[in-house]
Amino acid sequence: MNLRRKLFFASITGLALIVSACGGSDTGASSAVLTEAALIYSQSLTETAAAASPTPTATVEQPTATNTSLPTNTPTATGTPPTATPSPTEEPSSGGTGNAACLRANFEIETIPDGTQMYVGKVFTKMWRVKNVGSCTWTPNFAAVWVQGELFSAEAVTAFTDINIYPGEYAMIEIDMVAPGPAGHYKGYWMLRSDDGRLFGVGSRGTEWLWVDIESLPPQD
Repeated sequence: MNLRRKLFFASITGLALIVSACGGSDTGASSAVLTEAALIYSQSLTETAAAASPTPTATVEQPTATNTSLPTNTPTATGTPPTATPSPTEEPSSGGTGNAACLRANFEIETIPDGTQMYVGKVFTKMWRVKNVGSCTWTPNFAAVWVQGELFSAEAVTAFTDINIYPGEYAMIEIDMVAPGPAGHYKGYWMLRSDDGRLFGVGSRGTEWLWVDIESLPPQD
C-alpha cells in the first residue's frame, strides 16, 4: 500500500473517531464528513494516476532506404572465334576538298548492302548509283578513289564514266572486289575525284564517303 492510501485511511479513521465522539447523533454532520473523505480519496487516485510514468510504447523503426545497384547482365561469348578478327576501319578524318556547290553527288542505290556475308576469297562487284547534284559536269577523267580501310583487292583508282555526266544525270560506279581473309568484319571508304584532282562525295556539302562493309566467313571445306 502506497503512502497516499495510508494517509487516506488514517484520515478516514480520524474522521470516524470524531464522528463517534460527537455521539453519532448528528447524521447530517456524519454524512458531510464521509462525503469529504470520499472526495479526498477520489482526488488522491487522480493525482496518483497523473503522476504515474506512462506505459512505454514500442516504436516501429522505419527501414532506411538504400541504393542497391542492380546486377548487370554480361553476355557470355559462345563458340570459337576466328583466329584473327579484324575490326571495322574508322572513318577517315576528313572529307572531300571540292566546292560543294560545284562538285556534289547524291547516293541513290547500291549492291552488297552493309553487313553482307560471303566466304573468304569470294569475288564480287560493288556498285553505287550516284546523281550529279552539283553545278559542274563530270567528265571521263573523273574517278572513284580508295581513301581508307580495306581495299578488297580492288584498283585504288577506277574510272566510272566514259561520257559527260551533266548536272541532274546519273552515273553507275562499278568496282570488282574480293572478300578478304581471315574471316572477320571489313570496311573500306571511297570518294570521287574530279579531273583537276579535287575529292568530293555525297551529303549536303559533298564531303561524305561511299563505303563497302562486309563480313568474311571462313572458307568452305
